[in-house]
Amino acid sequence: MAGAAPLAMTPRIATALDRVRQAHPAVRASLRILGRREIPAAVASGALDLGLIDGPATPADTPPPPEAGPLIRVTVAESPLVVALPAGHPLARRLGLRLADLADAPWLDAPDAAIPLGQLRAVSRTGGFRPSLTYEGTDVRGLLALTAAGHGLALLPHQAAKDTPGVVTVPLITPRLVHRTELLHGAALDGPARTLAAVVTGDRHRYG
Repeated sequence: MAGAAPLAMTPRIATALDRVRQAHPAVRASLRILGRREIPAAVASGALDLGLIDGPATPADTPPPPEAGPLIRVTVAESPLVVALPAGHPLARRLGLRLADLADAPWLDAPDAAIPLGQLRAVSRTGGFRPSLTYEGTDVRGLLALTAAGHGLALLPHQAAKDTPGVVTVPLITPRLVHRTELLHGAALDGPARTLAAVVTGDRHRYG
């Protein structure tokens, strides 16, 4: 069984799961979408064979060690981050936005469906980023519907927010951050889980 944080579940991962299904037709795989804070503990306990977690990072960052047990952490993807704003917002026509300039804007507090506000304060090295509404859930589409309705901004990977009705996305230019997706698993990995790890990381030497 695999688990993924909402923003870690991308078309690339869906394609990888299809390749696992083809390689192991007799095995019924399962995928759970969970809050990113739940996944390390679930992998460490054996409830999940592997997990996909995500968060903001500078391109040169080395992933920190996982918080739960002796787990292996491998970067599988990095993508640009964008600020999601409602159409018609005064900043919607900007070519890029600085995070520190948005500290006093209303934000959606959605720790599992967007980049958490605490991380925005940390990477911008400033206060602010006060929530106008708290969103407890993993449905990114629901989050973007709230943004479109003017309830608050959200920081998301470009892929998650593009082509959403009523929402405009503007690239984040400062600080220089990417959205990083990482594979998390224990020391022992075999069967469909090992195949999935090989596909999503492209590392046939380690997982072949």
